[in-house]
This record gives sequence, structure tokens and C-alpha cells, in this order.
Amino acid sequence: MQILTAPPRDSDALNAIYARAPHEGMFFSGLMRRERFDIASDYNENWSCASITWLSGGAEEYALSGARRPVTLLSAGALTLARGARYAYAALGDAPFRSSMITFPHWITEGAAQVTLDGAHGEGRRLETRLIRPGADLQALMDEIAFQVRAGLSDAQWHAEKCALLYARLLDAQDARAAAGDEISAVKASTRAELARRCGLAKETMLQRFADPGLSLTTIAREARLSQYHLIRVFKTVTGVTPMQFLTMIRMDAALRLLKDTKLPTAEIANAVGYTDRTAFFRAFRKVHGCAPSAVGRQ
Repeated sequence: MQILTAPPRDSDALNAIYARAPHEGMFFSGLMRRERFDIASDYNENWSCASITWLSGGAEEYALSGARRPVTLLSAGALTLARGARYAYAALGDAPFRSSMITFPHWITEGAAQVTLDGAHGEGRRLETRLIRPGADLQALMDEIAFQVRAGLSDAQWHAEKCALLYARLLDAQDARAAAGDEISAVKASTRAELARRCGLAKETMLQRFADPGLSLTTIAREARLSQYHLIRVFKTVTGVTPMQFLTMIRMDAALRLLKDTKLPTAEIANAVGYTDRTAFFRAFRKVHGCAPSAVGRQ
């Protein structure tokens, strides 16, 4: 496992990392500020790896090849990238922020692709390029890997085991999302798939725009191209919560990550996650996390 604490500035050094990543994997955890790169014209398919990236503070933009609009990654979500995904990258804003990325070596991803959910051999499961909200267990595993690497407490065998576990959990979460779409009450499978896709659009809208205090159900429904009533009904079937409950959870996820990983004052964190009323922020945080923001251990 290669460990990087700062983005390489030299193209030869970057190419050397890419050449090793398919065999060893890579972990990056460092401060980003204004870094950017375009889609490489000399793209090497063999160097491409599946990966997951997340951050604390700041924002990253990924212009994915073939996508109609870029993906903005903020502190509540994570971006999973399929092997072979091509993208241009930009670190947004002037202030530095911490970004973390894990790439999975090919032996992990190819091994997972050989086995289906029922254990039979076949096409298997592959990681999708998708903006996600990690569950608590998944986020804890990601954070554990990041902490151990930054503290210099990990070794190659530990990394291999944790990466294999993380990849499996990402696939499980991906399959659970797909299965949830089958619960939608529609006769045609194609209709259920389309409604599940539109729920995905609603999730992406909230993950990319949760910092906007004016983000409303009307806006979310418009982005999902559903009526508000239809969105609430379908979204709750798929996720178990309403869109606005999901938005609160995203905001509290981001607040918790910023409290743990940055030195930002609580008032600034409240503003950063879409709250102009500090009392409302404290109330929401306590309801979701069971404690006041001041009780969270800071870095």
C-alpha cells in the first residue's frame, strides 16, 4: 500500500504512483488547496483503480467523462469511482482542507467481481461511480484507515485486510440501494428503476447543496423531476425517511465530520452545513447524535 501525505507535483512521480497502484493500492491523506488537473490525453487503462474519496472542509469538483454535469463533493458525502472512470479534478476555494482517498488494488476488485451475492460465480459486483452518504459503520471504517495511516500505525497486511473489508461493505451498500428500489409500488420494473433513479437525483442534490440554507423540498423535487408528494412517498419507500429528514441527516453528518477533523468554531460549522439559526443547529445535532456539539472530541 502506497501512502501519500501530499499530492505529487511532478508528472513522472505521479505516473510512477499510478503504475504501482493496481498492484499495491494507494492511500492519500493530505491538505488540498487549488489543486486541479484535466483528463489525461495519454490515459492508461491498466493503471486505473476503483477508489473512494472523502474530505473534511472545503469542496472538490469532479467532471466525469460522459456525464452532463460535474459532481461536487462536500464534507457529508463520499465519491466512489469505478475502475476505468475518467475525470477532471479541481479543489475549490482558497482555504486548505483535508482530503482522503483510498484506491483498491486490482486483486481486491477482481476477486470481488468473481462472486455474486449468493456465492455463485458469474459477472459479480463492481463498484459504481456514484456520490454516496456513507453509513455510520462504513464511515467509521474509512476514518479508522485514515487515522492509522496518518499516525503511522499501519502496515501492508493491515491495509490489505481493511481495504478488502471496505470494498466488500461498499458493494453491500450499493446492492442494498439497488434492492430498495424494488420496494417501490409500480407494476413495471422499468418504472421502478426510473423512480429509484430519480430518488438518486434527489440524494445527489442534497449531498451537493446541503450547505445552502435555502435548499427546499420544492427545489429537491424539481431536480428529481417529481412532484413533492410523489417524491416524499417514493423517497420514504426507498430510504425509510422523508427527503427533509434525509437532508437533516446529511447536514449532521457533515457537522460531525467538521467537528472531529477541523478546528472551525461551532458557529462557523453551523453556517457551513446550512444553518443560520444556531439554536436550530444545536437542537438538530443533539437529536441526531445524542449529544451537544461541544461534547464531540476535536482534533
